[in-house]
Formats: sequence, C-alpha cells, structure tokens
Amino acid sequence: MSEEPIAPESPAPEVSVVVLSWNSAQFLPGCLQSLSRTRGVTIEVIHVDNASADRSHAIAESHPLVAMAIRLETNTGFGGGNNVGWAAARAPIVVFLNPDCYVRYDSIAELVRPLSDTRDVAITGAKLLYPGTNTIQHAGGILHPNAMAEHPGVNQPDGPEWSTPRDVDYVTGALMAIRKEDIESLGGFDSDYFPAYYEETDWCWRVRAAGRRVLYVPTAMAWHHESASLGKLSQRLISMSYRNRVRFVIKNYSVAEILTRWLPFELEWFRRPTSRGFRMAAAHSWASGALFALKCLVRFSRRPRA
Repeated sequence: MSEEPIAPESPAPEVSVVVLSWNSAQFLPGCLQSLSRTRGVTIEVIHVDNASADRSHAIAESHPLVAMAIRLETNTGFGGGNNVGWAAARAPIVVFLNPDCYVRYDSIAELVRPLSDTRDVAITGAKLLYPGTNTIQHAGGILHPNAMAEHPGVNQPDGPEWSTPRDVDYVTGALMAIRKEDIESLGGFDSDYFPAYYEETDWCWRVRAAGRRVLYVPTAMAWHHESASLGKLSQRLISMSYRNRVRFVIKNYSVAEILTRWLPFELEWFRRPTSRGFRMAAAHSWASGALFALKCLVRFSRRPRA
C-alpha cells in the first residue's frame, strides 16, 4: 500500500515592517526585541527616523534585525516618514508599527493572514492593550457622523467580546497591515494631515468607499504606550487631532453630507457635558478647517484643465 504524498509546506509570507521613530530611543529597543521573536512570516524591518534628537537612528542602525535604517533630515510627520518607509519596502505586504509597541511572537503572521486569504480585505488592524495589563486600548474603531473616533472596549478587560474578528470603520496606525499595491493605488499617506492623526482613518475610509473591507484581527496582539511622543491627552495632541478631524471631513464628505451628517451631530456633541474641556479645541478646528477648505478650493482651481 503506497503512502500518500506529503504536500510541501507553503512558504512563509514575506512582510516589510516599517517602524517610524521620532525621539523614540526609550521604546525602540523593546519594540525591535519583540519583533525578533516573530514566527510564521519572513520579515524585513525598515526603520525610518524622523530627524530625532536622541539615539533612535543609532539604535536602529546597529540592530541586526534592521535591514534598512533611513534617517530624514527634517521631521516629515507620521505620513511623510511612513511614505518613505513603504516606498523602500520590498515585500508585497507592508506592516506599519509604532516604536512604542511590543508585539506578540505571532502577531505579524496573524495580522497579514487575511490579506493572503481574501482580496476583499484591504487593511487589517491589531488588538492593542495597555502596557503590562490585560486592558483594551484599541479593538477596532468607530467613526461617528462628525468623524469623531471611538474605540469600543477601551479601558475594559480583554475577553470574548473583543476576541472575534469583525469589520470596522477604521483601525489605528500603531499596528496595521496593507498590501503594497493597495498603498500605491491610494497614493500613500496624505501629507495634508501633517504632523499626525487621521492619516490611517483616511485610508480606511477610502478603501471602504471602494467596497473593500477593514478588518479587526484580535489574534494580532500588541502592548502600546499610547501617544508616547506627544503625551496622552496633551493640549498639542488634542489640537492636532481636532484640526485633522475637520480636514478629514472636508476631504471626504460632500457638501450635502457636511450639512446633513456632520453639522447636526457636531452641534449635538458640542452641547453634551462630556465635551467640556474640548470645546475650545473644536472651535479652533472649525476656523482652521475653513481656511483649509479655502486652500483646497484654490488648489483645485489651479489644476490644469483637460
């Protein structure tokens, strides 16, 4: 009786991991150490340094795991730095990882598996926990009609409710995956969101508008020092987030949607007690948004006609 032939194992997916640093020397060694334990995929690590004033670039340059260490002369923000990283990537799938994230050994493999299995999934995102805890930080995101973001499960213990893959409005750029060909079709991260916030939300919105899926993958887990560069809920963070939220609306909503979706929800939110302490930042973002809308109109009017 002849034995059944043994099917050859599929080669491990090739993945480029882009780690973007800005004064991240405190966290970067731990991030790279966690990546060194990665199993189930073949990774190349590309480190991009956004003109750090600390040893971030030196740490990456001397680390054996880092295939490319790129130092930028100026800080180009989250989008600009990551655009340099993915452009240098040689693998068909790109993972974006914040330097203040520590990944589990199987997280990268779990994150990219849906991209290998089905074409309708365009972007995948991980489950993020607070460092040293079993507490949810991010388990997929919801966008309200005024583009205000919400993280379901935040500050709750991890459990079965957050352990099922599901389609979401957006995932955080702290740990996300996308095919390089899809990045090229999107044109990379939008520099209008400089220096940070809403770049990945803009991507997720556009791929969903094209009928593709954004998938939360709970088996891809990482521990994330939230907003390590700017400080959690610092005034600068809040200001940038609110400003770019309004820019996101101007870029992606029609005039009718702004009047019927964004404005009623924004005014209702403004009246809530929970908006106290954030109303001034919102008002400033409206003024900034008006100037940005004018800039967009001028930019559009200067485009060459066919």
